[in-house]
Amino acid sequence: MSRFCTQCGTVNEADARFCDACGKPLKPRAPAPEAKPSASTALAPDTPLMPARRLPWPWLGGGIALLLLLAAAAWYWLQPQEPSKEVFMAAINQHLAQHDADYRRKVCLRNLPYGKQSLVTSPFDQASNAWLGELVKAGLYAAPQKISNGFFGEQLEYQQTDLARTAVVDGRLCVGSGIEAVAVTQWSPPQAMGELLVSQVRYDFQPRQPVAWLTPAIRRELFGEAGKGEARIMLLRKDGRWQVADDGERQALEAAVFMQALAKEGIERAGEQASTGLKAWLGRLFGPAEPSADDIWLALLDYSPLLASQQQGYAKQDCTALAQQPDTFSCRIRVGGGSERVLLSKNGDGVWQL
Repeated sequence: MSRFCTQCGTVNEADARFCDACGKPLKPRAPAPEAKPSASTALAPDTPLMPARRLPWPWLGGGIALLLLLAAAAWYWLQPQEPSKEVFMAAINQHLAQHDADYRRKVCLRNLPYGKQSLVTSPFDQASNAWLGELVKAGLYAAPQKISNGFFGEQLEYQQTDLARTAVVDGRLCVGSGIEAVAVTQWSPPQAMGELLVSQVRYDFQPRQPVAWLTPAIRRELFGEAGKGEARIMLLRKDGRWQVADDGERQALEAAVFMQALAKEGIERAGEQASTGLKAWLGRLFGPAEPSADDIWLALLDYSPLLASQQQGYAKQDCTALAQQPDTFSCRIRVGGGSERVLLSKNGDGVWQL
């Protein structure tokens, strides 16, 4: 390719180093740029492409949702529980489940000596035989056998079965492992005792894990016609949660309530004494208060109801305290067209009388 001189414009040979016309050195030719491989040919056909990196949006969203759920649960748990049937029921049943053995006696029968292997009755004891007949139906005793018992003559013997033996605890026939609350029927307004709130709760209960042989007749014998038991228990709100008071807490709270009642009674008595003392002091300072016109008229009517017709002409004139007799006055009144003097004093109820 020809080369041009930048000074005189003469066309020179491609390999010329100086201009043939003016002799000016020609600039060296710039080397041709090397061809770069395209993106499509840079990698071998079998080279695997790296997949695009994705942001973990599903995992991130799930984590945020879990944190919000945990925060809501923590907020709910830290809120102080308000008294309600549901809250009390849950607290009572949690306590009862943890102390099954302590409450089992409430679902145990003791109308007969169930600790014995056999029970003997008279054929004429209809009540006992009727009850044992129910236990025979339940499979707790075998059918009665007639036995001769010397002086007592013929009697009936009921043999205990293995089913009954597994249900007898301390000589009592138990129909469940414990009790569970089925309804909260009443509770006292929560009372503040220091940092605690205390309430007495009444609830209905039934056997926990009742036995299969618990017939309606046995249930009635245990609970009466209601078919369920009734009990009362002390609950306290501690650290914002309602729970059943243990024996130590219950005794301490009962003692505190008793002392509060005594203190309240003492304050009331002190108030009464202070009021009486104030009245006495005022009486000494200003003299005793004399009876009013109405006081005198009521005393007159109490003395003689026939004076009621003379009220229109009645009037109080004056009263004089008797120094030798406290709370006693000599009063002059006008009644029935004339002037009279009456002597009045207070009775034990503080009422003026003649």
